[in-house]
Amino acid sequence: NDGPQTYLQMLRSGPRSILHFDVNEPGASAAIVTCGGLCPGLNDVIRELTIMLQTYGVKTIYGIIGGFKGCVNLDSWITLTEEYVQSIHMSGGTVLVSDRGNPPHSEIAKALQQRNVRQYFVIGGDGSHKGAMQSFEAMTALGHECAVVGIP
Repeated sequence: NDGPQTYLQMLRSGPRSILHFDVNEPGASAAIVTCGGLCPGLNDVIRELTIMLQTYGVKTIYGIIGGFKGCVNLDSWITLTEEYVQSIHMSGGTVLVSDRGNPPHSEIAKALQQRNVRQYFVIGGDGSHKGAMQSFEAMTALGHECAVVGIP
């Protein structure tokens, strides 16, 4: 094949000594959303992600209730703390309530920009990750720098 080729870069996961985003940036935050169907362990992922973000020094971590639909409704955003997530792994489903709805990703991007979300974690399957990519593209179009992480 003589045509242009696409190269993907994958990074090994694990702890980092240097973070791209400054956790001391005023107002900077992270957000976690669950989308699509339910599966065992969603609350475990939310809990461990919240605790690890706090370990790295992230001061504000939002949980978005109601999937992508909740992203555009800022009243659906809750603050996740170590106290809040302490025992959620003992409950089934997801404390963030999944939903299969899909509002315009430009609106999701504006909401994430409004809350100064610098790290956006989307927990879900193929459709959720496709939506996460569309949100990333919409944020890029707005000029809002935000890492979008898909967690299967």
